[in-house]
Amino acid sequence: MKYFFRNNLQQKLIKHHGWLLGTLVLTVMLGWTQAVGAEGSRELTNNGGNRPFLDSRGDSDPVAQIPRRTTIQVFVNPGENINLGSSANGVNDGIIRYTNPNGLTNTCPIGGNIGLIANRAQELAGPLRNGEGYIPCRVPVDVPGIWTIEFIGPDGGTGTQNPPPTLANILPAQNNNDSFVSAWDVTVRDIAGDDIDGRAYATYIPLNIGDNGLGVNSITFVQTQRGDLFRVNLNGIDPFGFIFFANNKGFTDAAGNPMFQSVFNTPAPNFHPPNAPDTTEDITFKLFFNQPSLDLPIEDLVALFDLTSNPPTFLGTTNTFLRQDPPPVPDLQNLVFEFRGVDGTPGRADPTKGGEFIFDTTEAGNVQITIDVNRNGVLGDGNDVILTSETLVGSNIIPWDGRDRNGNPLPAGETPYQSAVSFFVGDVHFPFLDPENNPTGLIIERLNGRTLEVEDSLVYYNDSLINDQPGGPNPISGLLGVDSRQGAHDFDQSFGDAKGIDTWTSLATPVFLVDGILIQKAELTIDKVASTNSLQAGSPISFTLTVRSLPNDQANPLLIPPDTFTPVEGIKVTDNVPDTIGNVTWTCEVTTGVGTCVTPTGTGNNVDATLNLSPGAEVTITVNGVISPLAGGELVNTAIVTVPPDTLEPNPQQDPNDPLGNIATATLNIALSPVQPIGIKSSRLAIDADNSGNLTTGDTVEYTIMYSNQDPDQDVFDFLATDTIDTSKVTFVPGSYSFDTSGGATVTANPTFDGSTEINLTNPNVLGTLPRGGSQVIMKYQVRIDAPPGTQISNQAIATSRGGRLDRVVTDAFSGTGDLLTLIDDGVNTDNLPATDDDDPTVISVGGAVNRGEPTFVLVKRITNVIKNGFPISGINFGIPIDDPNDPNDNLPGWSQLSTGAPVGVFQFDQSLESGDLVEYTIYFLADGAQIDNVKLCDPIPEGTTFFRNSFGLNQGMLLNQNGTEVAQTNVADTDQGRFFSPLAPLVTPACPKQIEPQGAVFVDLGDIPPTAPGNVGFVRFRVRIE
Repeated sequence: MKYFFRNNLQQKLIKHHGWLLGTLVLTVMLGWTQAVGAEGSRELTNNGGNRPFLDSRGDSDPVAQIPRRTTIQVFVNPGENINLGSSANGVNDGIIRYTNPNGLTNTCPIGGNIGLIANRAQELAGPLRNGEGYIPCRVPVDVPGIWTIEFIGPDGGTGTQNPPPTLANILPAQNNNDSFVSAWDVTVRDIAGDDIDGRAYATYIPLNIGDNGLGVNSITFVQTQRGDLFRVNLNGIDPFGFIFFANNKGFTDAAGNPMFQSVFNTPAPNFHPPNAPDTTEDITFKLFFNQPSLDLPIEDLVALFDLTSNPPTFLGTTNTFLRQDPPPVPDLQNLVFEFRGVDGTPGRADPTKGGEFIFDTTEAGNVQITIDVNRNGVLGDGNDVILTSETLVGSNIIPWDGRDRNGNPLPAGETPYQSAVSFFVGDVHFPFLDPENNPTGLIIERLNGRTLEVEDSLVYYNDSLINDQPGGPNPISGLLGVDSRQGAHDFDQSFGDAKGIDTWTSLATPVFLVDGILIQKAELTIDKVASTNSLQAGSPISFTLTVRSLPNDQANPLLIPPDTFTPVEGIKVTDNVPDTIGNVTWTCEVTTGVGTCVTPTGTGNNVDATLNLSPGAEVTITVNGVISPLAGGELVNTAIVTVPPDTLEPNPQQDPNDPLGNIATATLNIALSPVQPIGIKSSRLAIDADNSGNLTTGDTVEYTIMYSNQDPDQDVFDFLATDTIDTSKVTFVPGSYSFDTSGGATVTANPTFDGSTEINLTNPNVLGTLPRGGSQVIMKYQVRIDAPPGTQISNQAIATSRGGRLDRVVTDAFSGTGDLLTLIDDGVNTDNLPATDDDDPTVISVGGAVNRGEPTFVLVKRITNVIKNGFPISGINFGIPIDDPNDPNDNLPGWSQLSTGAPVGVFQFDQSLESGDLVEYTIYFLADGAQIDNVKLCDPIPEGTTFFRNSFGLNQGMLLNQNGTEVAQTNVADTDQGRFFSPLAPLVTPACPKQIEPQGAVFVDLGDIPPTAPGNVGFVRFRVRIE
């Protein structure tokens, strides 16, 4: 039988409630104009604000020890020329120095206003052309490659004078003792005299606006080694004097690993100095003043200088990157990111143990995992946990100890801790030292390197470790990314004073941990009471187990809010009932509070109940059985309750005498049976010919007969046992007879026993002895079932002897571990003592195919979660059953076998969804009446969504609950039952309604589904992402 389930529910909601299936973003490109003909200070002053003067000082930055003077690099080809100008050239000791790629240095001539930018008009116009502009220092290019330019101020680069605060559109004249350059220009022209913009760059620019309380609006372009291009608008930052640069790590620890956070200036922070050569690990990016020219090579030689000397010392040449088109941006959104506790439970943790984050990535780089410990929705502030690590291509595991940033275990509670992983791939850092204020935030945009189209504007930061005063950014941590189109990472009230402020970008946006992390804590107790402590062998016995999950007010020590006991799933109660108790059955019932007996009933001596309990809940487990007629003396039985994996129990008491402990013991004093010698007979299914699990025609049953003399004073003589089988219902299996003795018994075997022509179980020619004190004889044989279904087969052995309390003793029915259940007391006295419970025959019933009626198979589909930005949507409880009045199938009695008691989730969802949101669907199935063969389920993915491939593990997008267990299913055709058919891939028909589906389809082979528990009920679960 094949079934498919169309998404009528989804389609109805999309039509009726207007889900937002695709967020339309309209980007308006506001043009920014510039005059042609110059590259330098004009670009830095074109956008208002205050003028950033170029430092030319004799000192270094007091924190970073970076020289407060720099060099400008410019790439040129043969036949081109470099046009240079400065407001300081020829003013006292002010000069322009240039060095070709081979290290040969020269200076611009002085006099005749050559190379002098005398006013704002000349700064804007650039090198002289058609009567406008300054007279350039023209340097013909005799050696192609990267040339190095130095602009030295009037004091020769030896002083420390600050410039006067000046508006950007005003160019003051330079004085003889100035330690700065007010205006400067590097313009490349081709052989025809046309300007070539985008050739000049710097690795860092030491700028100075003269005082605090002012703002810089300069715009530059940052070119990365990978090829990515960023436009950076300082947008009114108030730094006084500052070193502007960008690199691949920002501030680092002592080992050189990126910290991804802002720091205090004391002690001096670690970072790769921008005046130092690049290494394979530490890269300083290029600051261009215009869009980098598209004709730049990928790399070229550049001269190296020691800028700490004046004039700088030539150190040689090295290769450096210039420009290339970047490779495609990595797509990491559909990669798996999950958390497992130390014991392996997804999404759960013991706060004293923690667990590990598991994720895969297609890109090597750095990663930062943030846990919102204070649960305020801001990742990275306060005592939030931040884990930073390098990553490798493939699977990565990052451990976490379960504690917050201060080393304290996380409080337990029902609210999950949200977490996200940020993949820092191709990240660009902008570290500012002592920036004072940044009132409107930075604007940082990743651009298409050719068209300048904005491709991304998210920035990241984390100022939580330096949040020691008012004025910090809101939020204090931007680890989830903040859109910088209107400015981001703003702060005031001198928040940036004496600090290193880092803002960075990444090519990958954060991936949220779906469903978060639940910290689990519970205090469990168990008590065990027997119906009576003194009883006789062969008597019925009942144990009552009381399991409690303590409420918060009974915690010892007291819980400190917000720490609470939590609901826990998977509590185990085990009670290995001794084999001397038979016919064991048990039931489980929640008697107080909120809870579930996942296994409500069971049979057999190994009681193993699974519970889900909330704080304050109480469960009663009743265990019933029969004491073996052969038993005697003291019997001790112990029950244990254990918390599920990845759950903290503060006081796991192992003392059985502690009423609040995890262990409970009941002791029975059993009096010997008054029937001596005493005999019992049991049966077990030896061969299940049809693999039905039940006794049916053609199966083989093994009988076990045991006689024992428990009398402490009397021996039993002349013992002979007989047994007759009903050959109209069974056939003796030749060679199946076996015989054993213990305790000094001298009874001997009768290998010719067959239950019909020879009924003597023991040797009739040599009658044996059963000595006092527990000697026994054990005989076994097998029969094949010939009787049809519905037949009862009764069998009983008889023993004769002398010296015991009875000369004739029939066996009493008994059922131990692994035996077929039999009636223990039929209420009829047939032999032995006058009571009715010591002489029951062993009765077995032949089963067969049971006609349960017409087969039925129903499906109920629910939305069981909606996740926005990694957070389950608030205000909706997806964990409770909600009856759909128009669907009679969602409240059928058979659903009670689910741990939730019925299908949970909502059948109608009224809130709007946006791109990136996750919707979880669960399809419940229920079979009844008769077995349904070859069931296949196919569910097409709805329009406007995409299948989320890693919902339950790496490439495991489906979860199948069947036969009481849950197994994640892979997305490919392999050995498991699930498969995802990609969009437009040919589907399996007729299970799927169409040959192809535009969005793909979920397919699960459920196989043959029986009409009985636990195999007749289950569900299939998967998630989709809104496009």
